[in-house]
Amino acid sequence: MRTIRLIASAVAGAALAMSTVTVATAEAPRTEYCSSTQGGLYFSPWGKATVLWEPKIRELVQKYDGTWDAIKPVSRVIGADGADLGITMPIGMQHDSIGLDGRICYPGGFSITLKNGSHLRIDDGFAIRVMPCGAYARPVVNGVRATREVQLATCFAPDALASVAGIKEGGLGGGVRPWPFKVSQSLAGIINTILGERALTPGEPLFTLAPILKFTPFRAP
Repeated sequence: MRTIRLIASAVAGAALAMSTVTVATAEAPRTEYCSSTQGGLYFSPWGKATVLWEPKIRELVQKYDGTWDAIKPVSRVIGADGADLGITMPIGMQHDSIGLDGRICYPGGFSITLKNGSHLRIDDGFAIRVMPCGAYARPVVNGVRATREVQLATCFAPDALASVAGIKEGGLGGGVRPWPFKVSQSLAGIINTILGERALTPGEPLFTLAPILKFTPFRAP
């Protein structure tokens, strides 16, 4: 009987040890950087925003045999010649939200993969702030996700206000006014490291953002 108790105790001890190891090595669920899939407070019920890459950015991606991809609800903007011109995404209360921290959150993202396998990927949302003005994300660079928020682009707050003044379809201020963004120091460092050369300089034009908001009552576009 004592032998049976000893065996039972050993088995229980082993099970406890195994469960302890499992708990100790289990990964905590990763929280998304800026998910707004449930929507929230926003400027209007519906709309869309289009980001157009500056010519130099498109030329760099082409030079290094890069391939663009989009992560829903973001989609690619493709020109008549098949070239990737930018990305577009639905905006409004059904998709985005303005957080208490001042971030305007957008779900989804995009990626650039070079022929040699190097890549930059934004897959868990991104954000725009007016103060300090810029675009932010937690990017994945060659498989390694940033552990903190990274400012990828800079902007000028008055440009944001000028854009907002004309974002309603039909034009509160004469129609859509693209909002320019520039390469941040962090993004220049990331891209230059991936490419192995000084290809981007902080302050260079990166993209323009053109939002259009729709206020049609009781009907989504």
